[in-house]
Amino acid sequence: MSLAIRWPKRMRSTFKTRTGEVLTLRLMKPSDAELLEKLFYQLSPESRWRRFHMIIDHLPPQEVLRRARELTNVDNRTLAGAIIALAGAGESSEIVGVVRLARPVGQPDATEAEAAIVIRDDYQRQGIGKELLQRMVVLARRMKVKRILAVFQPDNEVAIRMFRQLGLPHKLTTSHGASKMYLEAPE
Repeated sequence: MSLAIRWPKRMRSTFKTRTGEVLTLRLMKPSDAELLEKLFYQLSPESRWRRFHMIIDHLPPQEVLRRARELTNVDNRTLAGAIIALAGAGESSEIVGVVRLARPVGQPDATEAEAAIVIRDDYQRQGIGKELLQRMVVLARRMKVKRILAVFQPDNEVAIRMFRQLGLPHKLTTSHGASKMYLEAPE
């Protein structure tokens, strides 16, 4: 069951992209599984690789839906939370971006959570990632997360730059083919 988080009044539920399209931004809920599944199929192989850190282009459809259900099973308070960017309205809505925070399994009181973000290829470089990350910081505060971990491929300069631009104190390390950025979440 998803608990409602009230966004600060200054934070609108819509966002205008650099191309002028207005997107709806909201917390993810379990009923978004089919929309998330559709997003998976709309991502390029490179975007899937960047998000999941492995080649997953040939997963059986039932596995994609199972994983989408798993990822949308968020309460936005304890173990996991996510914010989605939606294009379109009503039945024609599509997820075009997602940012997610997840604490380690079985540790609802952990002070650290891992962040992940993905933007649909045709919506990249329109400011959506930056907006979702800023809202992720608000979600982290609401979830009482003190430290955010983001894991990237070392050559993913775009993602590393987006997380740095949050302006939070951070430390970046690279080892064994992965870069890890630890960000201190504001209280």
